[in-house]
Formats: sequence, structure tokens, C-alpha cells
Amino acid sequence: MKLAFVGLGNMGLPMAKNLVKVYDTVYGLNRSKGKEELFAQAGGKVGLSLPELAQTADVIMTCLPLPEDVHNVYFADDGILANGHPGLVAIDFSTVSPELSQNIYAAASEKNIDFLDAPISGGPPGAEAGTLSIMVGGKEEIFAKVKPVLEVMGKNIYYVGPSGSGSAVKLINQLMVGIHTQAVSEALVLAKALGLPFDKVFDILNNSFAQSRIFERHYTQFIAKDHYEPGFALELLHKDTNLVQELAEKKNLNLPVGQQVNELLREAKSSGYAKEDMSSMYKFIQEKNNRS
Repeated sequence: MKLAFVGLGNMGLPMAKNLVKVYDTVYGLNRSKGKEELFAQAGGKVGLSLPELAQTADVIMTCLPLPEDVHNVYFADDGILANGHPGLVAIDFSTVSPELSQNIYAAASEKNIDFLDAPISGGPPGAEAGTLSIMVGGKEEIFAKVKPVLEVMGKNIYYVGPSGSGSAVKLINQLMVGIHTQAVSEALVLAKALGLPFDKVFDILNNSFAQSRIFERHYTQFIAKDHYEPGFALELLHKDTNLVQELAEKKNLNLPVGQQVNELLREAKSSGYAKEDMSSMYKFIQEKNNRS
């Protein structure tokens, strides 16, 4: 089986490296050629263009940061749909709207190409360990066909339902990630103002009902170290919460806390935190209080 992986970023590169450990032929493609070099050093194959990959691969996977990137990779003249062969299976691991996933699915079907939306959760550590959660929308028989490939990259793999279902669940996940991030930020700003020992507060809350994976991640990997090099950039979380709000509006739903978190993320992004890790919301809330 020939595999291709488009998008060798913080998530895509370790995912593709794990595929190389199991499959003989795995091609990688990335805008930054430095990432392609790292992939080649791990045993991956490089050097083919996107049209060539679409023409030769059995399964082509995409993991890209922005919806417009996904749209272009699939719909451009040199993209996957214009160049893919009948029987090709395309899998998108990106976080996009259910509508975009459904549009790709419909266009792929016209070309006899199968498409699955399969967004992921678990961050770079999960990508490296091969323990990601993967939530999949599309035809169940195609999911079953490629499940062995997904199992190389993920531990918790779920077939959700028709096209767009995986993307919808991922946006619900991101709504909660945004809310949890804000909760962690405000709680620790309050703890600091009260002069409480951070490590002890973390230990207590992490063993109480306030515990969450986001709390553990943000505190241990970033806030306690005062180090905010992004595992997941704040601007990407804002992109996701924007997609959540758009989805809610289409369903005539009011998500008051989600809406407020989205606005706070927008403000943090415009205040210089866009490229820092999403846990830097703690710094932003601290700064916001210091200004008031």
C-alpha cells in the first residue's frame, strides 16, 4: 500500500513518522522543505508533487492548519480532487467546518474518490506516541478499510457517522478546550493574587473535581515553566472557536460562555499572543488585570 501525507507540521510530522515504522512506502509533502528533510531522515520518501501523489498513492492524508489550506489542497487545479485516481482514499485530519468536509466529500464522490473527515486530538505528545483520538465521518466501509492505517497513529479511534460528523465532534471538543483554557487561566490568576503556592494549588485541584487534561497540560508543560513555545498556538484555538460560533449560528444556538471565550481569544491574539501556546491565555488574563 502506497501512502502519502501532506502537511508535516507539529502534528503531521510525528504522525507520518509513525506510518514509516509500519508501511514500506510513505511519501511526505510540506511547504517548508526543512520538515521534508526531517521526514526523509526518518525513512520517509519525498520529492513528488501534490498531483503526483494524488495520482500514485492508495491513501493520501492531509493535516493542515487552516480551512483555506484544506480547501486549496483539495480543490485547486493542482490539488487532490483534480488529479486523484478512482479508488483513491483521502483522509483529512485538519480541524475544519462540517460544511467544508461535506463539500470535499461530495466533490470527491463525483471523481470516484473516497473521502473521510478524521480530525485528531491529543497534541504533539499524542502524535509522537501514536495515541491520538481520531473521530471519523464518511462511509463506514471506507473507515473499516483504512482503520489499520489510523491505528498506527491513534489509540482511540471512533467512527461517528456520515460525512462531516468527525469535524462536528472535533469542534465540540475545541469548544470545551477553549472554555477549560479560560477556566485554568482565571483560576491561576486568582491563586497568584491570593499569594497561594502554585505547585500546591495544582496538586490539590488536579486531584479534585476541577481536574482536567487541559489543566494538567497547561500547568505542567507551560505555566509552571513560564515557557510558551506553542504545542498548539493560541491563534489556532481562536480559529477553532470561531468555527464553533459559526456552526452555532447556523443552528440558531446561543453559546454564551463559548462566545465570550472566543472574544477573549480574539483580544489575546490581537495583543501579541497569537503565536504563543494557547496556555498563554494565563499571561493575557494576568496582563489584562494589571492594566485595569
